[in-house]
Amino acid sequence: MKKYVLSFYVLLCLFPNVRPQSPLSIKEQAVDSLLTKVSKEIRSVSPEQGLEFAVKALSQSRESNYSKGKAMSCFYIGQLLFYFGDYNKSLQYLSLSEQEKYTSGNYILLSEISRIKGQLYSYLKLKEASFSELKKAYGYALQIREKKERERFTSLAYENLAIAFNIRGDQDSSFFYLMENKKLLARTDENKTFNNAINLYTLFGEYFGNKQQYDSATYYFNNALALISKHDYPYTSWLYGHWGDLYSQKNESDSALFYYRKALQNLKETNLKNEFPNIYQKISEIYSLKGIEDSATLYNEKYLLISSELRDAKDKATEQALQILLKEERHYAQIEQQKILTIIGIILVFISILILLYGRHWNKKKKKILEEKEKEVTDLQSKLNESLERVLTLAQKNDPAFLPLFRKVYPQFSQNIFQKYSDLTPSEFQLCALIFLDFTSKEIAQYTFVTHRSVQTSKSRLRKKFEIDGQTDLYQYIKSFG
Repeated sequence: MKKYVLSFYVLLCLFPNVRPQSPLSIKEQAVDSLLTKVSKEIRSVSPEQGLEFAVKALSQSRESNYSKGKAMSCFYIGQLLFYFGDYNKSLQYLSLSEQEKYTSGNYILLSEISRIKGQLYSYLKLKEASFSELKKAYGYALQIREKKERERFTSLAYENLAIAFNIRGDQDSSFFYLMENKKLLARTDENKTFNNAINLYTLFGEYFGNKQQYDSATYYFNNALALISKHDYPYTSWLYGHWGDLYSQKNESDSALFYYRKALQNLKETNLKNEFPNIYQKISEIYSLKGIEDSATLYNEKYLLISSELRDAKDKATEQALQILLKEERHYAQIEQQKILTIIGIILVFISILILLYGRHWNKKKKKILEEKEKEVTDLQSKLNESLERVLTLAQKNDPAFLPLFRKVYPQFSQNIFQKYSDLTPSEFQLCALIFLDFTSKEIAQYTFVTHRSVQTSKSRLRKKFEIDGQTDLYQYIKSFG
């Protein structure tokens, strides 16, 4: 994994303060107490315990419909899941926090959400999306009213922008934001921003190390270590990892191995999974250079094992990330769908009115029969509309329950197509179902979390199985089974 992956170390940075509220109920006070515990556990690098408290706070917040509790709990859960490597769930909870009423206008929380999303997108190699979120975090930070809080979160924004530019290979812009951060931190209270300063010194050390200015790099690493010792800071793996890189660049393998081991020791205490692969791989490389193949193989196996675990989670999260990035497009699609449903509703109402007017000419008995039939039709139409809406919703969510419900709502289509093509696979039948529902290739790619090209390939394979040429409309052919 690249050493420039955006700041996993910021797990320990101070989390958003809460803004003044009206008198709280006993349940809300209990939630706030849990949130305080979450922050304390994170500061002491106990993310497992922090996650337990955050989940409990979310449960209680939902029971009492406490918006602030839900917003903060979802944020903490999303951030902690990111560091545990569950990227899919992380994005879901960050989005839930963003949607809460409490979050609107809370620029500290908005800045933090964008910052974490920026880090996550960077890890998923969505560089432009990452950069966009980090710029949003910076913009939100500048709108924070309280000066000390504004400076603290602006410092975090500078820090992440410096790393983002470094990833893009723009060293000048990266150094610019490091210097801006240095000037900002010089006028803040060290007791509240020492962790920002530790990160800054580490980044300076990395910058000068890449420039082969080793004395300057060592100077800044020592400054970071001094602050860690002074404030009893429990997170050191990020610093030691970069320090090991410095000695690796100087071809001093014993010193490099010493610092990589110190980084690994700290990681075993903090259990920040995202950093393990990088350290395991570098230790393996050092042992290989030293000719100690048994140790090199051992650490390479550890690297491969945890990389595989994280890769699986990363692949799933990439799909979720792309879905979030297309949220605006889906929003407009839903509006159009709602317009269609409204038009259908108006037509149904108009038809009902005509039936009622016509029914006045009937006798009382016939009118009663008509009203009963009308109710049956309305109920049936309602059930059909609900079933169709449910089918469309499940399809858009790529829910496993989609195909069973589709079969139930469209039994004739399912029976006919399987009668002719009994060897259809579940994935092929799902594609047929989505085409039958008039989803475009772009929408199918969006809802099934694959590329547009993959959808086109699947359609071509379907044509081959159906033995139809390119002149035949695939959509009309599939609909003919209905």
